[in-house]
Amino acid sequence: MPHILIVDDEPDLAELLAYNLGRVGFATTLAHTGEEALARVRTTAPDLILLDLMLPDIDGADLYRQLRADPATSHLRILVLSARPDAHSRVSGVEILLKPFKVQEVVARVSTLVQDPSVPPERAVFRAGTYPQVL
Repeated sequence: MPHILIVDDEPDLAELLAYNLGRVGFATTLAHTGEEALARVRTTAPDLILLDLMLPDIDGADLYRQLRADPATSHLRILVLSARPDAHSRVSGVEILLKPFKVQEVVARVSTLVQDPSVPPERAVFRAGTYPQVL
């Protein structure tokens, strides 16, 4: 069963994502801070991380760069979630979903990225009303 680490400081949103991902067959673990996320990454070995950029202790963009710089975690697939319209300038070269988003969109993107590991995250594109497509 693919495992998704959800890193978001909004408990209600994290639980909503976990519930909907669980309904389609994903195991999930939640982390509400950057430090908690780092600990969970080392103990759960997720197949994908949903990473909010606005965390209370570590900036999500810094956490992203830290995960990429560590050889033990550099291979992990990361889908960034952000309410900040300037998110693309803070973390480049990564797939970013801007909040508010539809939960179905997150589930569709996660499904595509986990089921086909050959698809780079930045090429898994969701078009409204359809399943994700690879460009």
